[in-house]
Amino acid sequence: MNDMKSIFATRPCLSLPEVEAYLNGQCSGQQLHEVENHLLGCPLCSAAVEGLAQAETLDELPQVLAALKPPLPKTSHRAKQQRMAWINRAAAVALLLIIAYAGYRYWGAISQERLFVQYFYPIESPYPLLRSGEPDIADKPELQMALSFYLEGDFAASLPHFENYLADHSPDPQASLLAANACLQTGRAQQALQLLLHLQKDDPQLQGFAKWYLALAYLKLDQTEPARQLLHSIAQDEYSLFQARAAVLSEKL
Repeated sequence: MNDMKSIFATRPCLSLPEVEAYLNGQCSGQQLHEVENHLLGCPLCSAAVEGLAQAETLDELPQVLAALKPPLPKTSHRAKQQRMAWINRAAAVALLLIIAYAGYRYWGAISQERLFVQYFYPIESPYPLLRSGEPDIADKPELQMALSFYLEGDFAASLPHFENYLADHSPDPQASLLAANACLQTGRAQQALQLLLHLQKDDPQLQGFAKWYLALAYLKLDQTEPARQLLHSIAQDEYSLFQARAAVLSEKL
C-alpha cells in the first residue's frame, strides 16, 4: 500500500536541503509536517533518511558536493545557465548515490538484526553446562538475585547483580556466560563481546558455547567477517551443539 501511495503522491521526493534540514532538526512546523507525511508514504526516502542517520554520511555531503562543483570561468548568460544545469544534475547524482549507499547500509543492518533475532536463544536455566549438580549459592546473594531476575526474563535487572557478583568472584565462567546472554538480550553487544572473548580464552570447557554466542555478538555489532569465520569453525566441529545452526546461519551471511 505504501508503494502505491508513493507512486501517486503529488509531492516529489525530498531534496538534498530538505534531507539535511530534517536530520539536523531545522525544519519549520509546516515543513516538518510535509516531510514526515512524505516519509510515511515513500519507502525510498524513508530508507534513505534512516540510512543516512545511521551511517552519518551527512558529514560528507559538503565535500561530495564541493567536488562536483569545480570553478568555471565567467562566460555568457547562456553558459551560466548551462553551468547551473550541470551543477544541479551533478548534485542530483550525488544525492542519488548517497541515498543508494544509505539504503544499502540501512537494509543491511536490518537484515543482520533479523538474523540475530532468529538465531539468538538465551540459556534459560542457571549453570546447566558441563558440571554436575547445582552450585551452592546460599552465601552468594548477588548471584541469587542475578539468577532470579534472569529466570524471570528480566535480563536488564539481572545485569547489575551479575556485575557485582563477578567483580568479587571472577573468574566464574558460567556466570560470565549468563551475563553475556543478558547483555545480548538487552542490546549491550559490545559488553557481551568482551565477556565472551575472555570466556573463550580462559575456559576450554565452555568454548563451544562461547564461540556460538561470540558469533552472534559479532552479528549484532554488524561485524560480518569475524561472525562468518566463527560460524564456519563451529559448522566444522562435529561435536558442537551448534553445528547445524552455525552451518545454516553461515550460508545466510
